[in-house]
Parts: sequence; C-alpha cells; structure tokens
Amino acid sequence: MLMGEYRNNIDVKGRVVIPSKFREELGDKIILTRGLDGSLFIYSISMWNSLTEKLKTLSFTEKESRNFTRFLLSGAVTLEFDKQGRVIVPSYLKDYADLEKEVVLVGVLNRVEVWSRDNWNKFMDDNFKDLSTISSNLFNSD
Repeated sequence: MLMGEYRNNIDVKGRVVIPSKFREELGDKIILTRGLDGSLFIYSISMWNSLTEKLKTLSFTEKESRNFTRFLLSGAVTLEFDKQGRVIVPSYLKDYADLEKEVVLVGVLNRVEVWSRDNWNKFMDDNFKDLSTISSNLFNSD
C-alpha cells in the first residue's frame, strides 16, 4: 500500500526523486499520467494494467467514458528510475500540474500523486475543514 507525504524538488531538467518507500512498491517501471484535481498520478505497471482493464469495460458510446479515457491515456508515459531514483517528468505533464520547483508526493493506496507545493497547500486549505463531514458521510451506513 502506498501512503505518506514527501516533499522534494524538481530540477531544471524535469527530474524528481521518487522516495525509496514508493519505489519499492512501484517496481522498476512506472506509468506517469495526468491525474485529477491538478495532480499527476503514478501507477505501478500491474496497477496500471488493472486500471486499463476497467477502462476497457466502459462504453465507448458514452461521452464521459470516452473523455475520461482520452484524458488519462493521452497523457500516460512509461518511465524507469535512474540510479538516483529519479524520473524525468515530460514538459506537458509539468505544465499540466504546474510543477516548477517544490513538489509534494502523496501515497494514496494504489497510486502516488504528484502535486506542486502550492496546489497541494491550496487543496489542503480548501478541504481540511470539511474532512470530518466527509468522513462521516463515507463511513456511516445511516
């Protein structure tokens, strides 16, 4: 299971170090793609394969299915870690997620999310006060 929050920098060449705890779970190759809420998603190859199998079950006649599949797959790239545990984030993904200098890597069960520091802080500020209500709604069976 992927969990935890790590802060790191992205260098001028677009390289970011993925924490060793995440690399151990992810394996040697990863899929990096556009995520939701202005983040990027990192998946292990096996989790990516599971996700794409689910996408195959969506109806191509449904506009939302087509759009989401396009969104997720068009941004996807397979990457390998270098000897320092870094990956190069393509410029179109850096632009999408507003990655400039400081990034936050967040483990979320089966994926790692990559956020710009500013977007992560804004997300936390905007949502922190509602987490008690959200958790009550998700975990109460009333």
